[in-house]
Amino acid sequence: MAGVKRSLAAMMADERSLSLGDTTEPITRSRSAKTSVNSSEYTSEAPSPTLPPLNGHMPRFTPDASIVIVGVRGAGKTTLAIMAASALKKRIVDLEVAFQRATNFSSPTYSKVHGTTQCQIKQGDVLQNILETNTTGCIIVCSWMERRVQGLLRQFAASNPVVHVMRSKEAVQEHLRVESGTKWETFWSTSNAFFRTCSNLEFFNVSESAAVEKSLSSLRNSNSVDLPPYLALKQAERHLLKFFSQIYPAGTIPFFESAYPLARVATEQRQYTYAVDVSVEQIIHNRVDIEDCSAGADAMQITLEDIQIDWAHCRYLDEHTKLANLVTEAVGLVRRSSVLPIIVHIGFPNPSAATTSTYFYLDLLSHVLTLAPEMMTVDLRLDDNAIAKLASLKRSCKLIGHYAPIANFDSWTSPQWISHYQRAVRLDCDLVRFVRPAEAVTDNFEVARFRSTVESLPDSHAPIIAYNSGNLGKHSAFLNPILTSVSPRLESQNNEKQRQTGLLADSATRALYASFLFDPMKLYVFGANVGYSMSPAMHNSALEVCGVPHRYEPYSTNSLQQVRHLIQDPNFAGASIGLPFKVEFITLTDSLSPHAQAIGAINTLIPIRHLNDDGTVPTGAASFFRGVNRAGPVLALYGENTDWIGIRSCIRRGLSPANAVRPATCGLVIGAGGMARAAVYALLQVGVSNIAIYNRTVENGKKLADHFTQLLQKREFEGLGAGVKTKFEVFPALHHDWQSEFRLPSIIISCIPTHPIGDVPSPEFRLPESWLENQTGGVIVELGYKTLNTPLLQQAMEHASRRWIAMDGLDLLPDQGFAQFELFTGKRAPRKTMKKAIFENYPDQYGRSNPEELRRRLQTMLE
Repeated sequence: MAGVKRSLAAMMADERSLSLGDTTEPITRSRSAKTSVNSSEYTSEAPSPTLPPLNGHMPRFTPDASIVIVGVRGAGKTTLAIMAASALKKRIVDLEVAFQRATNFSSPTYSKVHGTTQCQIKQGDVLQNILETNTTGCIIVCSWMERRVQGLLRQFAASNPVVHVMRSKEAVQEHLRVESGTKWETFWSTSNAFFRTCSNLEFFNVSESAAVEKSLSSLRNSNSVDLPPYLALKQAERHLLKFFSQIYPAGTIPFFESAYPLARVATEQRQYTYAVDVSVEQIIHNRVDIEDCSAGADAMQITLEDIQIDWAHCRYLDEHTKLANLVTEAVGLVRRSSVLPIIVHIGFPNPSAATTSTYFYLDLLSHVLTLAPEMMTVDLRLDDNAIAKLASLKRSCKLIGHYAPIANFDSWTSPQWISHYQRAVRLDCDLVRFVRPAEAVTDNFEVARFRSTVESLPDSHAPIIAYNSGNLGKHSAFLNPILTSVSPRLESQNNEKQRQTGLLADSATRALYASFLFDPMKLYVFGANVGYSMSPAMHNSALEVCGVPHRYEPYSTNSLQQVRHLIQDPNFAGASIGLPFKVEFITLTDSLSPHAQAIGAINTLIPIRHLNDDGTVPTGAASFFRGVNRAGPVLALYGENTDWIGIRSCIRRGLSPANAVRPATCGLVIGAGGMARAAVYALLQVGVSNIAIYNRTVENGKKLADHFTQLLQKREFEGLGAGVKTKFEVFPALHHDWQSEFRLPSIIISCIPTHPIGDVPSPEFRLPESWLENQTGGVIVELGYKTLNTPLLQQAMEHASRRWIAMDGLDLLPDQGFAQFELFTGKRAPRKTMKKAIFENYPDQYGRSNPEELRRRLQTMLE
């Protein structure tokens, strides 16, 4: 029971009636569910307990729909509920608390006084009342396992999300402090099966471990004070919100939408994308580093192949539970560690296998849909009825109609392939994938002609993925435009051996350049003094690992005129813009992004080589990237600002739940230049509606406030902060006391130089001590990175015991660089590679490489 400590024996005693009978029959999603598979009826007597219905349309959930979170005690439901409630602006209803309010007893005490049967009846009454009166605006937490509870939750799941939270068996066992044995194994399998009968979604709560501490490596603190425990949950929070963003309509989670350019472009709408294929076993047993192995790829394909089960000696439900648990965990681990979209591929059983294996395949696919991956394959050897049933359950998940024969396959010139394709489209598949072994080099030309034939079909069609497998088929694989499956990069093995046996993402990309489809390009960072910039090391390492032969160079200049010849070079691919040109470079641009327009400064310059028919710069998500990686005349220049993305990321990572942005939250910006504009914009993007500004020249501070006051009057920006109700205050001086109508700040962003510039010494800036007296602390971000031990950062670390977190420019640089890399190359940024390059190559103001304060960051990131 939630919130009540009970022995495992007591829980098992209550739930013995839920033990699953021996059966090898397939799991149906309801007793009346019927799905035809290869002309066989998909129906059986369901074991007890049954799973949610496979048949019937699964509605999309409304933004205000209440969520029920179910699972065993120790799965982390309450912690996740707090995270969800904060992000989704919903209130928490704990059923055990509601039970105590209704009866003045806890469930165990009520059971002792009135008996188990009466307790279960009362639990059902409480749950029914809560569900009927809280259909919207709530996060309901439930650990109860009882027949009536099961029925009520199944009914609620017809219109609302009911999420089964899983955690690793070892973590739950450790939390409950129980010994291994038959009773524990029975309880574990029974509870998982029970909660799956009354939930329509499943989430794997990755246990915190030493691996999670890697995410804290960029958060600095004093040596004598440990990092606050809540920071270890930041990655868990992002993982959970990514899951909810898949099941709720876009915009449901305020200020959560991704700011990265490629997030606006569906993977299948981009050209030459790759899905790194990693097995469930590799993920579960930590045989791959998810970030490293996916460098250069555009999606992660989680594969479960070769399912061979001897049904004469196995219980169907046991096997289903075992594999479903593995797939759930694998999806959770990948979603936790990667920003790439997830494809789940379950191998279709051998056609000669028992019909039960086909039932089993369908049950696994319906389970996968509860995990809300971005995409899932469905084998086209299923009959129409089976595929249509799955399509009715897919919600936001895109189905890939998959057909990959390994024997007795037709030539690509056979009309059967077009027939297969048209059938997949008719059955509501979102993409179609055909793969067959190459028997001759000419097969590669035939499959290219087949793709062209599909694309020329007159009726609407789904994107086609078609290529040959095997060594002879590699040519067609790297030339296939969409989501070619590639092998993971495994550092423990010889990469050359991998290249001989399988296609890697970087090998495929290099092949595109070797085939003259793309051109080696030139990238720069422009500024008055960019010799110390970390951007070249960061971007060049990313280009290398992705197989892109571009080169990124620093170029110091005193005027715009000195760079005109570089930006008109046919091989110019883009530039980062440093101080003092973030505002001045706007005069060179022909078009600005909405972010750059709002900020009034740019840090990224992109050449445009294709214009719309009316001569304007294309701003559509897919059309914008058409000219990337191809040389040619520069027809226009596009300005973007990604500084705010890095600042927003720092704010999100550093804020505790106690400091979650609320209407009264105050952010303080120090400075009034281009970076200060980006800082104010980042504060507005996370919902801060009270913004204080301090600048030595008060008039410049007022200009900054006036700029955003006027901006928020425009309709397209009214969703930022509190819109026109957002308040700004400019401080004329650093008074000893906090003299403002705003609450004390919990977000402080310093945008002034941290090092000497010419004859001007570094400002040695510190805040009045009283300005740091917010009871729940906050985050202080120093945007410069040439000097890391600034007085302000030292001050923040001195206040670590008050829960202040210090972050510097090296925390900001990678995130804004990820966005720039996407704009420069049209490829996903290899994030771990870029962070590692910064820490390994950083020189401080004395020219020392990798000073002591960075060694800990690098070490914790690589462990």
